[in-house]
Amino acid sequence: MAVNETAQVILKELSDKCMQDRQAGFYVAVSGATFFAALIIVLVPRILSAPCVARKQKNIDEKLLVEPSMYINVQNWAGDLISGNTTTGRILVVFTFVCSIVAMGLYIYDTHEFLDLERCVNWKDAITLQIDFALSIVFIFYFIIRFIATDDKVMFMISLESLVDFFTIPPVYLSVYYDRAWLGLRFLRALIFMNLPDVLVYVRVINLSSEIRLTKLCSIFLASNSGDPWRNYENRHDPYLGYGDCLYYMFITMSTVGYGDIFCVTDWGRIFIIFYVCQALVMFANFLPEIVQLVGNRPRFAGEYEPDGRQFIVVAGNVNYESVQTFLGDFFHPARDDVDVEVVFLNKLEPDLEFEGLLKREHTRVQYFKGSMLNAYDLQRVRCNQAAACLVLANKFSEEPDVEDAANIMRVISLKNYCEDTRVIIQLMMYHNKGYLLNIPGWDWRRDDQAVCLNELKLGFIAQSCLAPGFSTLVSNLVIISSPDLNEDVPKWKRDYFTACNKVILAETLSPTFVGLQFKQVAEICYTQLNLLLLAIEARKYEGGEIYINPKDKVINPNAIGLFMTDSADSAKRAWFYCRKCHANIKSETEVTKCDCKRTAVRHLEKGGRSGTIHRRKNKHNIVEEILDFEGEETADGTKKRNKLPRTATSIDVDGVEQSKMQYDSTGMYHWCPSRGIEECLMDRQDAAMTVLQDHVIVAVFANDDSPLIGLRNLVMPLRASNIHFNELLQVVIVGNVDYLRREWRLLQNLPKINVLNGSPLSRADLRAVKVDMCRMCVILSAKIPSRIEPVLADKEVILTALNVKAMTFVDEDDSLDESDKLNRRNSILGDLMEAEGPVSRAVPIIVDLAFSTNVRFLDDHELHLDDVELYKTLPYAAGQALARGILDSLMSTTYFNASALRLIRSWVTGGATIELELALAEGAGLRGGYTTPSTLKSRDRFRVAQVALQGSVFSKIAEEGYPFGVLFAEASSKYGMLCIGIYRVKGEDPGDTTHDASLRIVISAPNKNMPLEVSDMAFMLVQYQLPVEDLRAPQ
Repeated sequence: MAVNETAQVILKELSDKCMQDRQAGFYVAVSGATFFAALIIVLVPRILSAPCVARKQKNIDEKLLVEPSMYINVQNWAGDLISGNTTTGRILVVFTFVCSIVAMGLYIYDTHEFLDLERCVNWKDAITLQIDFALSIVFIFYFIIRFIATDDKVMFMISLESLVDFFTIPPVYLSVYYDRAWLGLRFLRALIFMNLPDVLVYVRVINLSSEIRLTKLCSIFLASNSGDPWRNYENRHDPYLGYGDCLYYMFITMSTVGYGDIFCVTDWGRIFIIFYVCQALVMFANFLPEIVQLVGNRPRFAGEYEPDGRQFIVVAGNVNYESVQTFLGDFFHPARDDVDVEVVFLNKLEPDLEFEGLLKREHTRVQYFKGSMLNAYDLQRVRCNQAAACLVLANKFSEEPDVEDAANIMRVISLKNYCEDTRVIIQLMMYHNKGYLLNIPGWDWRRDDQAVCLNELKLGFIAQSCLAPGFSTLVSNLVIISSPDLNEDVPKWKRDYFTACNKVILAETLSPTFVGLQFKQVAEICYTQLNLLLLAIEARKYEGGEIYINPKDKVINPNAIGLFMTDSADSAKRAWFYCRKCHANIKSETEVTKCDCKRTAVRHLEKGGRSGTIHRRKNKHNIVEEILDFEGEETADGTKKRNKLPRTATSIDVDGVEQSKMQYDSTGMYHWCPSRGIEECLMDRQDAAMTVLQDHVIVAVFANDDSPLIGLRNLVMPLRASNIHFNELLQVVIVGNVDYLRREWRLLQNLPKINVLNGSPLSRADLRAVKVDMCRMCVILSAKIPSRIEPVLADKEVILTALNVKAMTFVDEDDSLDESDKLNRRNSILGDLMEAEGPVSRAVPIIVDLAFSTNVRFLDDHELHLDDVELYKTLPYAAGQALARGILDSLMSTTYFNASALRLIRSWVTGGATIELELALAEGAGLRGGYTTPSTLKSRDRFRVAQVALQGSVFSKIAEEGYPFGVLFAEASSKYGMLCIGIYRVKGEDPGDTTHDASLRIVISAPNKNMPLEVSDMAFMLVQYQLPVEDLRAPQ
């Protein structure tokens, strides 16, 4: 016992002797010196290099983008790591934050365990000091990563996190070196708690950006327990104040109560508490924060954009959280190749809290600047003259779409005045506003300037679905970037649909092997041997840049570009690698790789030695010689005689009618008729009931008198394309508010075969009057402004009408009754009840346009309980029954990466819209009639979309014997010049499914060539004008 007491006395004497010389000032001095030394090391090179950088920026080519250096790549890697964009980054961010919390916990533990702020201790025996030393190594490592990732090194040095590191890490190493622990400034580690919201945003726990205001509770602990240096630290608080006591004192003092049980005895503590109380009082009065915000704060999101060598794009227009989240999700979709492009947003408003959280998560590839595209200075700030493209987004829910379009067009004008060489992709709401873009001097489609007109494309999708049900899904899947999970246990129809829904349109130069061959030959080779679906040929820009979709007798020229429907860029490269000599006997398309004889083939082509090869190929493939000649001879008046497959008598009569009565617009692309007033086409319910309607299109429109126009012309015009024979034009019956339709009628008055019923689409009586049970397609639209507060209610009329049509029952007509009796029975109110056989349910083909894609669940019994289901994974969409406005958002990114995709899709869905037509419509007089001349008649000779039922057609034998899809493709291409691009297949029953949707069909886009056909399949075909679909019927 005596020995232990003696040892304790000796240790106490040594400790007292050690503490006679306090080193607190030395610790602070070392930390300060470290900070200033690091700041000087960063600041001096920046000052010295500033003139050189300015001179280099002045002389650099505005459009020249240098290859990113190794440092830039390392910097991007470090930025991704600390932003939480990767799993490793999220783990690092969370781990570092937890380390800061542990360090703060150690500090609180030491304040309770050891009352002295400074004590002599052997670090080998101090567990807390050892742990703190290990944590400091982690903090140094994280400091280095943050230093590499930042662009502004000076601002990084004076940031909050860096200051905390400078004043907490060096004292730990000094403590280890001097065997002297000093609590001192370790409390600063508590300031890291202010980064908690950012950490939660990075790891996607929360999406809001807010700051946790922490009071520096440990300042009193330090000031009152240390003593004053000018009094030799002898006036420190006795007894020592604990950490909890200081916390209690701060709250009591801030409340201005002051019980007096605890008070400061040191000069440091008294000085601090004076300022602290003043700050608390002013903070309560809300004066000081406003003054600091108005006077002292630097404007946020100002400054200039500094390119780092990567390509970048500027995005403006409707920039908010929803639009940016959708855009970034598609632009940086994992299904795309590694996109090394930075996105710069320019907007007049500051981002809200939710938006700012999104920007923080994506800060390594996104920057935000406050400004306007209408201001040339702001365009200079974001380096628009160096941007790869400038994208202008539109507000799809604008109450005044024309005003929205005008604002975006003004942004384009401002940009083109500043730098007309910069590529522009603009979203427009209304089709008729595209004409204003053509008036901009710097607008040039050869520079890939593009206008994505949402209503034009959306209604074009729907129009083609009227001709070929399900087509809207097929073409929409070419725009949507999807990556469905096929590993999950899904029904057979989903597996068939998912394997084909990820196709995209890609461009690739065709191999010299194909030069001199006809398009249909190349398409057959590409599909049967390369498993690539060739849709069109695009000429080079110096050759005019035209796109030829399934062209008849088109010969492939050197360096021609093929547009393919495929699933990856690697697959499309097979069209360039293919060599007839090296790949003639391949067993799988994966064996097609680059060979050494391609250059030889090019030289052979240049010498003109390819004609013999082409001749031998034609002799080898005798099936090509059997192609029926649909071109025929052209007579003097421009009509064409059929050499083979003569039409029926009705078709021949129609040709005669075309010469005398049928008229086309001035471009020859659409059927045209003289202007008619809406009263001439207006029907009431009784008139509609007495009208014979069958295989027609019903357009149900919900609109108020003052609702914005949706542009019904874009829906009707593709149905009036001149490449459809006049007798095959579908009658269009529009049901809706006649006062609204009067406003739309100005653009519809020159299109034939249109009727209007003033009624409500929700009225079953009106729907029965227009023979909804006999229609080809029922289109349900809404022109009303949707409420974004309650998205479900935005589509209430559309959803109710769709469910109403599905629930309707119809009476089977007795074939023994004459037409008048059938008509009277159908129009009788009690007709349904008096029918002996009773009403039956009949599937009416419908397609609905939804404002919000999430509302599709109300049309699908399978997905009704899911709120976040993706549209393309639902049955109504897969069956071609539903579209949503958000689908075309992906088209902005698709157009940026592949400018040909938009031009191809527009030609596909609009029925032949051309630059000449847009110039004519820009005059404001609508469609103008033109004389029937050989040139206008020649305009009809282009492809159109058709749907062919395999059963009962010339292809029925192929389906009945279960041949694969590749055989159907080759047969249709070689014999009939048709391009088969997909299958419309019956869904069938799912095990355990109690719903009645087994008869629905789902879309399979560009199936694998080995997929077996079914007898009930229907095929999507791109058909030539000269080939009526009825000619494909199987001979009896």
